[in-house]
Amino acid sequence: MLTRAMAELVLEIVEGPGAGRQLALDSAVVIGRAQDVDFVLEDDQVSRHHARVTPSVDDSAVIEDLGSANGTFVNHNELHGPTRVDPSDELLLGVTVMELRSSSQVSERPTVKRPVPPALAQAPRPPDYVDPEAVDAVVGESHGSGAARELEKYRDVRVRRRAQLAPLALLMLIALALIIYFAVR
Repeated sequence: MLTRAMAELVLEIVEGPGAGRQLALDSAVVIGRAQDVDFVLEDDQVSRHHARVTPSVDDSAVIEDLGSANGTFVNHNELHGPTRVDPSDELLLGVTVMELRSSSQVSERPTVKRPVPPALAQAPRPPDYVDPEAVDAVVGESHGSGAARELEKYRDVRVRRRAQLAPLALLMLIALALIIYFAVR
């Protein structure tokens, strides 16, 4: 049986964080947010190990969702199992749009990155989910990668506060239900 040499395919981020980044698809690639994946996306809507793309010998690839929270889409259709993707097909992971491109497409047009419309463009702003006093305290104590790990515990302070109030709210709801039950009885 004769097999052709695997066609060179390229994954390019065309919209979203990291737009313009490309990755040659020579072997199976895991895409996600974690630092141990092959193609790291800077997108909070992407799971740590979101999807796997495997090149095929027929100028296509196979993509499969790895149990992501928000799903994986090919040409606006959600995946429900391994799916074939061809050059020019769009992949949507989180809010990041990627395109599978062949080497001939890349040589004709080096990038297909889509510009952000001026009406939607925003200047970067500092995150509002970290307590500024906590940042000053941690950064003042240490400089380097240890500071980043220390800051992680202050992430999303509002959600943490709600989680602390949840047991109290549940207790109040039970008390209210008991009061209504005995009042009606």
